[in-house]
Amino acid sequence: MKKIFAFLLAIAMVASLLTACGNGGANGGPGVSDDGIIRLWVGEESAEFYQKICDEYVAKHSDFGYKIEVKGMDTGSVAGTITNDPTAAADIYTVAHDNIGKLASTQCAKPITDQALIDQVLADNPEAYQNVIYSTMDNTKYLYGVPYISQALFLYYNKAVVTEDEAKSFEGLQAAAKRAGTKAVTVTGDDGFNMSFALLARKVSDRSTTVKIYEGAEAKAGGAKGTSNCQGDDTVAIIRWLQDYAADPNGFKWASPDGWEADLNKDNMGVLAVIGGAWKYESAMAALGETNLGITLIPTFTLTAASVQGLSGVSAGDVYRGGTFADCKCFMINAHSAGSKYAKEQELIKYLSGKEVQNASFLECMNVPAYVGATEFIKQSFDDGKISETQYNLAATQVAMSEWGIPQPFITGTLNTYYYSKNAPAVFRAMIDRTAYPTTGDKILTETTSVDGIRKGLYLIEYLWMHGVVPSSFPAKLPEKA
Repeated sequence: MKKIFAFLLAIAMVASLLTACGNGGANGGPGVSDDGIIRLWVGEESAEFYQKICDEYVAKHSDFGYKIEVKGMDTGSVAGTITNDPTAAADIYTVAHDNIGKLASTQCAKPITDQALIDQVLADNPEAYQNVIYSTMDNTKYLYGVPYISQALFLYYNKAVVTEDEAKSFEGLQAAAKRAGTKAVTVTGDDGFNMSFALLARKVSDRSTTVKIYEGAEAKAGGAKGTSNCQGDDTVAIIRWLQDYAADPNGFKWASPDGWEADLNKDNMGVLAVIGGAWKYESAMAALGETNLGITLIPTFTLTAASVQGLSGVSAGDVYRGGTFADCKCFMINAHSAGSKYAKEQELIKYLSGKEVQNASFLECMNVPAYVGATEFIKQSFDDGKISETQYNLAATQVAMSEWGIPQPFITGTLNTYYYSKNAPAVFRAMIDRTAYPTTGDKILTETTSVDGIRKGLYLIEYLWMHGVVPSSFPAKLPEKA
């Protein structure tokens, strides 16, 4: 590993000459010249905090030599902005780690070469994050993303209507919704990330699941896609359970056209709970108010006799907990960075991703830290009265949910695109709704309730993950590797 990173410094000079996806300077981006300003993109909720921190850093380091301008961006969609024209993007930008492969393979990012920063990343971050912050160039693996915020899904619920015990299970939420004459729970979106609560659900007794998503994939463009599976009997049973739960008048619903915030609002009470992340905290707080806002793990659910009928390996009464993608947001460096500015950008990232700034960002912006052992700081902050009980519950719950999840394994741009943008999420939603959906050519799959029909849908999803296109036909017998 040391030998690889020593060689990295030499490669950096070559990397600066690569033609990135775009050229010329525009819109205040780095372009190809050094104007004495380092531009930094962070989440919209954090811009004011990081501008203050950067100003303080420059004031304390007279030899830094750069002014820093911070701008708030939607970090969920910023990768598209960067790939469209990196010269119009910031010198340092924030993205969720699943974008690293795409940005590296399209030459929109530069690797980390500063050994002190590399050492800090390896020392501070859990193995799960270290496995997803690399990409490969010229058959050599490089570090591209520096984690500084963790994120996972959990449950927000209305404490005025739902008891603490009821919030622990989907069945309890359903009982509360029946009393209130409404729906139990919704999600903030029907994309492949938000639906991970069902796809990645794990058996409570041993935390097992048969689901695999690009397991063993290689972190390079055109590399091996690894192994995927979503056709196991446990997944079939979970689909059937969720179909029934969604069909129940007091079960699951998709967000209304007015949005999940309007559904959750304490005055509307169109739904009693929502599965979301810390980045939805302010919206959930606005919908319910601090007195009514409850926060807990994604609930458990119990497989019914109907959901396991005709299946082996699962039994009625098996208890599962909803799962999650447990991710990190990372700093990355624009491909157009060069010379002394490139070095200073890494110096700045080392400071901003350090534990001290991560802790301050949590206290001021509720950005849950990414480093190992952050739970101790979170608990101490609560004990010292620096955060409210609700804020403590948010952070502690997110950390706890991470133990039930996996980082998004999309270590190349191709895998990210296949998983999210080739209609697999739409097929998943159609299955839950028991509605017909296109499969191969003009063929429409209308049977969505039988075991065979669900297996076809899951085969189609898996095939889209692995190939990005629909299959020409279905195998005579399922399950079958896609």
